[in-house]
Amino acid sequence: MTVQELLKAAQQLSVSEQIQLADEIKRLAEQRLYPATESDSTLSEASVAEDPIVGLFAGSPDLATHAKDILAQEVTSTSGFTWKAL
Repeated sequence: MTVQELLKAAQQLSVSEQIQLADEIKRLAEQRLYPATESDSTLSEASVAEDPIVGLFAGSPDLATHAKDILAQEVTSTSGFTWKAL
């Protein structure tokens, strides 16, 4: 079965079945990315610190609504484009 066929079949499921499928896929992906060891079933601090995705979405949740204000704070007299004298 191709990926396209799997996606089409998933779209035909009910919403609750889609949620259950997504949870199962997430669980399987986590098992592959972070296989549990016998000595430690949780992620170590080092592996979390090395993961480039951790913290990707950290920050202000209202960034979209305050983006112009945040950018305006960073504007200086040397910001933007200048014209080269001919």
